[in-house]
Amino acid sequence: MKTRLISLIVTGGLMLSSSGHAETPAVDPAALTALENMGAHLRSLQTFAVNAADTIDLVQDNGQKIQFATNIALQVRRPNGLRADIDSDAGSRRLYYDGKDFTLLFPDTGFYATVPAKPTLREVLNHVEAKYDMEFPLVDLFTWGKDPEAVKAIRSAMLVGPSKVNGQEADHYAFRQDELDWQLWIARGDAPLPLKYVITTTDVPEQPQYTATLSWDSAAKPDDAVFTFQPAKTQYRIGMVAVDVEDTEQSPTAQ
Repeated sequence: MKTRLISLIVTGGLMLSSSGHAETPAVDPAALTALENMGAHLRSLQTFAVNAADTIDLVQDNGQKIQFATNIALQVRRPNGLRADIDSDAGSRRLYYDGKDFTLLFPDTGFYATVPAKPTLREVLNHVEAKYDMEFPLVDLFTWGKDPEAVKAIRSAMLVGPSKVNGQEADHYAFRQDELDWQLWIARGDAPLPLKYVITTTDVPEQPQYTATLSWDSAAKPDDAVFTFQPAKTQYRIGMVAVDVEDTEQSPTAQ
């Protein structure tokens, strides 16, 4: 009994097999409930601002992992306002959505593209991603809890234990599904916001990771000007090329 207690202390409460490796846990319903509560809280936020510092591993042809960093400042007003300021090692981008138009700006060059947008935030995210093959930052903040298949894909889920993210108390969870391991730190209290997550791709030998640490302002109330793009005289409009031929035939062509 004493040996088992010492083992639990050393491993932080994780049970180890006789080989010394952590045993694969079953799906803990409490961990899934924590996900559901987080998703419900995110969907209840009508306006908010969030800053994210993230890193991503890109695997080179020789198998070496190179890490790149990105800073994202996101401002949201449901159902039809989005502004994203994205600054990375590869350059900067600005995304604007005001309920009528969607604009992508490259501030380093002054080039921008504007296309007609769907009337709601969720629709425009799905539409632009499908039509223009554009991946939105932090898109899971808008979609978690909407797709029951996402929960069904989870093969294991467990509470790792209490933690802190930038001094804020949180619960640390670990999940596993085919080809992905992911960890999530959820704030304790009445506002169960995601404070950090780590996604590990497990279907390649290098197992690259994506990590994001989030800072929230749930009281932010951005006004219309935040979401509306007004080009400067030194900025130049270009076309946005669609990748979905069928969708292109049914939608206005970007000019």
